[in-house]
Amino acid sequence: MSQTPSPVLRLRAGVLGDAETMLQIKQQLRMQPDPGGAESSRGGFLLGSSRAQYEALLAGAQVDVLLDGPRVVGFVTALPDPPLRQSALWQRRAHIAWGGGLGAGELAALEGLRLGYLDQLAVLPDPKYRLCAPALAWRALARLLEDGCDLVFATVVARPVRNLVTRPLLAAVGAVELGAIDEDYPEVGPITSDVFCMTRAALQGGDGRQRARLAALQRWTERLLAGRG
Repeated sequence: MSQTPSPVLRLRAGVLGDAETMLQIKQQLRMQPDPGGAESSRGGFLLGSSRAQYEALLAGAQVDVLLDGPRVVGFVTALPDPPLRQSALWQRRAHIAWGGGLGAGELAALEGLRLGYLDQLAVLPDPKYRLCAPALAWRALARLLEDGCDLVFATVVARPVRNLVTRPLLAAVGAVELGAIDEDYPEVGPITSDVFCMTRAALQGGDGRQRARLAALQRWTERLLAGRG
């Protein structure tokens, strides 16, 4: 008797009909520390974002989703330069506590560049989906660079619970920690997030080990895009 083949994992661009599923995934990833009293989370979590906000991202920003067969099991959202400058995050940029004492002239020069923002990365809490998280993030970063971004920013929650999921990936692509920002979310209260920056030059440079990691990420992403995950 023949067996039905297992569905393959693959990536595709997000569409407006994905908003409800994205919201359901987000609701399963709540901020809570790992067992044992640690003030960190290896499972990851998402804050903010309503269905309307996901629909706005799908309509005007950059979204890729991870599929298991026909089912959406993860997603990544990112903001190219125009939607970033229209976002609430951009309006709060004056509240970033920049490390290294960046002056007004340096910040003005930075704002004059073409910028991007890695927004949300989420997969359902299953090991086979978590293995795809780096490829999702790499896909978003690569698309921002293809869009012409000079710098790409990301924020990762540091307190009250330290989100550990994306930090290894940020280190792998040469991200630099530039500062921190305090925010307030109705569902959890005050939080502090670390602010990271990635540059095109850092991705094109690096030592042999970093280039090998990036090449492996690219190959894995291409497999998922081709439906061979």
